[in-house]
Amino acid sequence: MTLEMTTTGRINGESYAKELYYTQQIDHFSPTPPTPSTYQQRYFVNSTYYTPSSPNSTIFFYFGNEANVELYLNATGLMWENAPSFSALIVFCEHRYYGLSTPFGDDMMDNLAYLTVEQALADYVSVIGMIKEEYSAPDSTPVIGFGGSYGGMLATWGRIAYPEVFAGVVAASAPVVTFEGMEPAVEPGESYAEGVTYDVTDKAGVEGECETNLRAAFEELKLTEMEPKDIVRGLRLCEDGVDMDTIGWDATNWVNEALSYMAMGNFPYPSSYILNGNGVLPAFPVREACKSLERDLRGEGMEWLEGIRGFADVYYNYTKDKECFELQAPVNEESLIVNTLWNYQYCTQIFQIFGQSPNSLDMFWDAPWDGDAVALSCLDQYGVPSDRLHFVNVYGNPGDWKEKTSNIFWSQGEYDPWRGGGVQEDLSETLKATVIGEAAHHLDLFFGREGDTEQVKECRRMEVEEIWRWVEEKRSS
Repeated sequence: MTLEMTTTGRINGESYAKELYYTQQIDHFSPTPPTPSTYQQRYFVNSTYYTPSSPNSTIFFYFGNEANVELYLNATGLMWENAPSFSALIVFCEHRYYGLSTPFGDDMMDNLAYLTVEQALADYVSVIGMIKEEYSAPDSTPVIGFGGSYGGMLATWGRIAYPEVFAGVVAASAPVVTFEGMEPAVEPGESYAEGVTYDVTDKAGVEGECETNLRAAFEELKLTEMEPKDIVRGLRLCEDGVDMDTIGWDATNWVNEALSYMAMGNFPYPSSYILNGNGVLPAFPVREACKSLERDLRGEGMEWLEGIRGFADVYYNYTKDKECFELQAPVNEESLIVNTLWNYQYCTQIFQIFGQSPNSLDMFWDAPWDGDAVALSCLDQYGVPSDRLHFVNVYGNPGDWKEKTSNIFWSQGEYDPWRGGGVQEDLSETLKATVIGEAAHHLDLFFGREGDTEQVKECRRMEVEEIWRWVEEKRSS
């Protein structure tokens, strides 16, 4: 059953997308469904370019990930720009529990057991079945999947689990080899820390002593040794709510969070993507933030603190109107909701390896990966054990994919700290991968812009070439 809403979305001033809701099962696998047993799952459709009778008709499907699906609807230009060539019906489906797709309504946060990858993938398969019926799509119509970050992980797993549904998928910036038991596994979880460090060096276009100053904050833990009152003044903190006993570590993590998100969003033009559509970061935000740390300020005391504040200001004060900063506050309300739900997913299922160890490539304090400790912390928080080997047991290793899977294109950005957790080299003739120079988190999925690098243009050309191959393969079969 589909309930059509009265609103429509305008995409880049040209194409329209209908906002629709589908009555979706909360539990696809148990014979005893919960009460209530269904929820309204939101999705968007554009049929401008679609002709079901055309021999070239295709369905482009976006695997919604951990945010309001409108964020991806407005950002994923690779789908919009290539839809005319493929006579494609465009579908963006929202992930359960995120955006407006909220099982259990106001009681959702007390009923998180159905927030799993398998339930989400089953949702998408169900929506595709309904879409094909409503739009009179023949069974032979190829469905091409797209996803970035967690959406790229879902696209990968969707192709593995439902090859009869998805003819092929583009999985951008998908850290699908970050789990315990993986072969090859992430070297002991250090790739993310090394990726973030990379972004504050001259290799990523940063000039001056940004890395030197940030190493003092992270590797040397300088903030944990300073007087709390100096930290409050130097970082211009709101005094209400500051815990003077933990302020050093709180401030260190506050700066680290700003750097981490700016590294993911280190795009070559201003973008609202990393801020969940609520605000805009400047072009190459890490470079912009590092302008506050061009000189070695480590011996300057208050001047060093003010430089650190200027660095974090680019992220936290994107509105340019904050008089002081709250260490425990999220960058905005949308990000708070997303982070809360994602933390549950991480703890219960998406149990990725993280760890760090200071060296020439890693500027962070020593914190080797301890899966047992993290699992215990998660158990204390949610009362359910982490399924630590879930993705190896269910979907296998890259070695298994070579033998049993096909038609996946993975892309990684040179500036993306998640790069080390993704597939970076071809696994077979039909499992392709590339690393895009001077690119951050799934830049290749975005709309093409004047000034795009040749590297990202070439990646998009490769992706479209693979999509044509998948489409022709599906039609011929």
